[in-house]
Amino acid sequence: MPELVKRQPPPPQAAPRQEDGYVDFYGHVPVAGGWVFCGWSRGRWKPDAPRPRVVAHFRLGRVEGEEILACWFPRPDISHLGAGVIVLIPAPSKPLGELLAIDLIEAGEGEGARPALRLPAVRPVTQLRETDLVARVRPALMQAPPCAEQARLLALLARRAFAGVDTLHELPAPIQMGIDETLHVPPDGLALIGWCVDPTKAIAAIRVRTGAASSPIGDAWLAVERPDVAASVGAAHGSMDPRVGFVAYAARCGAEGISGGAAGLGDAPYLEVELHGGAVGYKRLPPPQRSGAAAARRLLEAVRPTSDEINHAYDKVLGPALSAIHAARLAAPRPVQEINFGVCPEQPVCSIVVPLYGRMDFVTYQLALFSEHAGQVAHEIIYVLDDPPRKRELLEIAHAAHRRFGLPFRLLLPRENLGFGPASNVGIAAARGEFVCLLNSDVMPSPQAPDWLEILIADLEADPRLGLMGGLLLFEDGTVQHEGLTFERLPEQANWPFPMHPRKGLLPLASAPTAPIVVEAVTGACMVLRRGLAEALGGFDEAYAIGDFEDSDLCLRVRSRGLTCAVDQRARLYHLERQSQITPDNLWRHHATLFNAWRHTRRWFPASTTGSTADPVGPRLLR
Repeated sequence: MPELVKRQPPPPQAAPRQEDGYVDFYGHVPVAGGWVFCGWSRGRWKPDAPRPRVVAHFRLGRVEGEEILACWFPRPDISHLGAGVIVLIPAPSKPLGELLAIDLIEAGEGEGARPALRLPAVRPVTQLRETDLVARVRPALMQAPPCAEQARLLALLARRAFAGVDTLHELPAPIQMGIDETLHVPPDGLALIGWCVDPTKAIAAIRVRTGAASSPIGDAWLAVERPDVAASVGAAHGSMDPRVGFVAYAARCGAEGISGGAAGLGDAPYLEVELHGGAVGYKRLPPPQRSGAAAARRLLEAVRPTSDEINHAYDKVLGPALSAIHAARLAAPRPVQEINFGVCPEQPVCSIVVPLYGRMDFVTYQLALFSEHAGQVAHEIIYVLDDPPRKRELLEIAHAAHRRFGLPFRLLLPRENLGFGPASNVGIAAARGEFVCLLNSDVMPSPQAPDWLEILIADLEADPRLGLMGGLLLFEDGTVQHEGLTFERLPEQANWPFPMHPRKGLLPLASAPTAPIVVEAVTGACMVLRRGLAEALGGFDEAYAIGDFEDSDLCLRVRSRGLTCAVDQRARLYHLERQSQITPDNLWRHHATLFNAWRHTRRWFPASTTGSTADPVGPRLLR
């Protein structure tokens, strides 16, 4: 706690104490990275004491900082009262209105604590432009006794402003940096992909700046291997560390409106590189060229974190950036075209919602098997195309399948790829049945259980404790693909809990239980629930990307309402696992799965690195 030299408190019933001082003028200095206040005070803290917390109160808000700089200097005009003081609060500029006062609060004191020093602003107080403010403050600093704060403030105020050119080569250290690409992260952030060679470890901080806005990226920085840079630039400076590449995230740097457009010098983002000695150099940033899904994929392709880096990578860089990109993409309007093939029942018992991505031919096989069950006429089938470039192919298959099998179905055609969860939600919003069955296109009814859907619906109708039902899914060879999910922590993936399939690959039980088996979760490849519950839960959480973990998240939300998830092994289907979304470039897809795992873990298993999963539910018969 700082030692403040203060006058003794007045005795009881004494007149109100005199002010501790005043702020005469102030302003924001972008090159110094904060607000500068100049005035005088009666008290001060000793040079070796911990710095207090400083709060600047404005008419429209406040600015607060802990790593402040302050320096006292002689003021002959008020020498009988105190000394002049200059305070710097590191913070970006924003419209806050007129300054009211600044408070210096001793370290450790909480919100609402009485300030150790309160310096109100004189009336009228003057807010100066950067050049005028620096011109008045520097002579005052030159009068102060030499100390670390004085030297640091003088160095900050002596910096040159960014003039649109790179100045890293002028720094007194061999800093080399290249920016391969910037990605716009809505609403006003940037993701950076590049490399940095700093053989003498001279860099103290790196910030992304846009006008007066600033965002440090030191904590939101992920090192990646760049052997090409290490072999050329790094070797030339005596450094052979291959991890000189980086992906970084500047959360709020005032970069809104720059994506894909030209920006003036005052609006274009740039890097500010500060050395430990206080010197600063600048690096221009290329304008973003990608946005939305393309930007997200580029970001996922650029990283390869090791197991011990996964938590940091997703907590500080990938997770926040991808969340913002994904949310902005899905916030756009979603026009949906509907084409009906035949006449579906007006009041179906169940709406079967099937998102389509990749292989359109599964529609033919699925409709062929559905048409063999007479009870199918009580339900409606809703296909949602989540692969718009395949619209022509799907329509040709749909017309042929309807002519061949005569089974009615509805086709929903969003204009853009939405992802598994949002596409399923489009189907849920259009559903008319009392129940909703969420089904993958590569899940086919088994000839041994053509009434699989009726079985699952009957389970829900018979027991109000059941919230969500799943069936027994089999591989083509008859072995188990899914009979319920459990959660297992994977040390190689940051010890996050991942949904696992017990008995996967084994033969199903010779005698299937005749009652539902309560499980921790059910796969989204086949799940049935009441439409009212699905709508109350908002369907799948669309914050998940691509198509992983939405199903277990939905199950855990069902359980949070006091309901259970269960599997009825009498309802048997075949699942051609992931054949509907085979892709040769799996690295970015793996990292997208980790993004979903990160979101799922932070929501449901906050103690993500130790211990067991919360509220485990072992398989048990529900009678």
